[in-house]
Amino acid sequence: MTTINEIAQIAGVSRSTVSRVINHDPNVSNRTRVKVQAIIDEKGYQPNPVARSLMTGRSRVLGLVIPTSYSSLYTDPFFSMVAHGISSTCTVNNYTLMLWLLEPDYEKRANSNILNNRLIDGIIIASNMIDDPLVDGLIQRNVPMVQIGRNDHPEVSSVDADNVHGSAMAVRYLVRTGRKRLATITGNMDLYSGYDRLIGFKRGLEENHLPILEEHIAYGDYTEEGGYVQTKALLSRTEFDGLFVASDMMSFGAIQAIQEAGLRVPEDIAVVSFDDLPAAARHKPALTAIRQPIHQMGSIAAQTLIDQLESKDTATPKRIILPTELVIRETTIQP
Repeated sequence: MTTINEIAQIAGVSRSTVSRVINHDPNVSNRTRVKVQAIIDEKGYQPNPVARSLMTGRSRVLGLVIPTSYSSLYTDPFFSMVAHGISSTCTVNNYTLMLWLLEPDYEKRANSNILNNRLIDGIIIASNMIDDPLVDGLIQRNVPMVQIGRNDHPEVSSVDADNVHGSAMAVRYLVRTGRKRLATITGNMDLYSGYDRLIGFKRGLEENHLPILEEHIAYGDYTEEGGYVQTKALLSRTEFDGLFVASDMMSFGAIQAIQEAGLRVPEDIAVVSFDDLPAAARHKPALTAIRQPIHQMGSIAAQTLIDQLESKDTATPKRIILPTELVIRETTIQP
């Protein structure tokens, strides 16, 4: 294997100059940088990551924490889309991504696998759990981090979709289509997204002078099975002609339950979801949904953390809220 000393000898420069080129140090002339980089490419030189970390104090490795299991990662596209956005930005910026899936035993595994890990420069948490113990632990250890989802910690940057506004938008649209008896299936209420989407649903009702009825609220868990079970529960206790569901996965289960009850979508019950995953357009009937920019959320989270690590923007933690949009399809439009 070619060594950094051999690269320096061939280029006629010092070892430290080669190191600065490798680490993208701006204090190298363009002529020298081009010359050294050409030799690096020709020789196929790859820096030793351990030695590089010891020398620079940086590993150029970011950690991504997803609070789910391996099976859920592949059945719910949300997390894979977020991870793709993060990975793309890491690649462009010459960072490596390390992935942790922390279900079950989230808190125990977070403490043992992450808080004492010394291989990473910073962490992205793809969870907006209320009172997340991992966030508190990382703050205490001064580990740079960005959270995907709302975060009330003043020290932590976050990137999120506008859950409240998007959910209220869904209600306003259902009312415009003539629906007056609206129900909802919430997301997990220990997550900010579930809480905020319920707030948006209630706000939309208030704006349209419609009552907020507890029997019209079912508490879901972001799974297809949860959407199915909670819709059956709603149908057994009340009547409604419009349903706002806090995720696409739950909407798929909800539509199945509605159809099994002998009702039609959208003729009897119109359905609006939140996410707009790729499967929403392929579903039969195609799903009207509030689209959140999932890939962009991941990409912006990664870039925010990288900027923080490279001291480009460290003065104040960022609160980035991305807009949502309504995508109208067959579950609210009669053929």
